Amino acid sequence: MDTKHLTKHLTVDGYLETVPTPGDAPYKARFQLIVSPTDDAVDDVTWSCTTREPGIVHALLTEIQPGDLLHVSGLLTQSDNPAEPARFTVDTLEVLATAPARAIGNCG
Repeated sequence: MDTKHLTKHLTVDGYLETVPTPGDAPYKARFQLIVSPTDDAVDDVTWSCTTREPGIVHALLTEIQPGDLLHVSGLLTQSDNPAEPARFTVDTLEVLATAPARAIGNCG
């Protein structure tokens, strides 16, 4: 059965959920982003993200920590098959705020 894919460019803010991991190819990283379309936690969605941008990969694997608030842009690919998860390929990333515990640890 062949499934169709819908791809659209998207920019969102979200929190890094877990420590990013190296991907299955050089200069690739995988990470989970928690996106909140409303102020209600029940509406939070976790997106599986990847990137091949060398600068972003380096930052994800060496500097960015879980809980950091990120502003990301890229391509969201959704399948017509609801069993297939959406994939978000990130091409730009900006850290909007560091996680509170990390900011406290950097004092002094």
